[in-house]
Amino acid sequence: MPATWVVPQLGTDFPDDFEDVIIQYVYDKWNISNPAKGSTLKPDYTIQPDTVSFKPGFPDLNRPYEVCCIQTITVPIEKINGKWTFTTGLEFLIRMKRIERAAIEVDPQLENMEGEIQRIVESYVPNEIPGYMDLVYDKPATKRMYGPKASWAKSDWLTIIKIKVFYQKDDLT
Repeated sequence: MPATWVVPQLGTDFPDDFEDVIIQYVYDKWNISNPAKGSTLKPDYTIQPDTVSFKPGFPDLNRPYEVCCIQTITVPIEKINGKWTFTTGLEFLIRMKRIERAAIEVDPQLENMEGEIQRIVESYVPNEIPGYMDLVYDKPATKRMYGPKASWAKSDWLTIIKIKVFYQKDDLT
């Protein structure tokens, strides 16, 4: 018989994927204006051209600013009296296309987006998302991705911020 998992705070298992819930949470908490979020998770760029797109999954590379989230590894931490504590890794893929490639000064938007994700993770209140006991950084927490052809004038920039979601499940079998 397969296991029956229940998240104590919900009375059921999680109804949605972690990356769907977290990307909506980040969108709702987004507080900066350079770049600002659009009126929807994936704004229409003909109407809101310089806003951030938020989505679960990988970047689509056609938008100037993107915050994406993918689920990675789930690890059971401990089992006490039929209650399991788990962590599930999530990676934020923060991407921007430099608008003026030949600009002399560095565009601040990527750093602003990194800082905003960090602020949101650091200010998480346990169980603010029902069942998500905590959000913590994974190692390495923040990493800018550079390739062999990277230079100050490159146009596509990417940062990965790794976090873990801590949660508990009861095995009712």
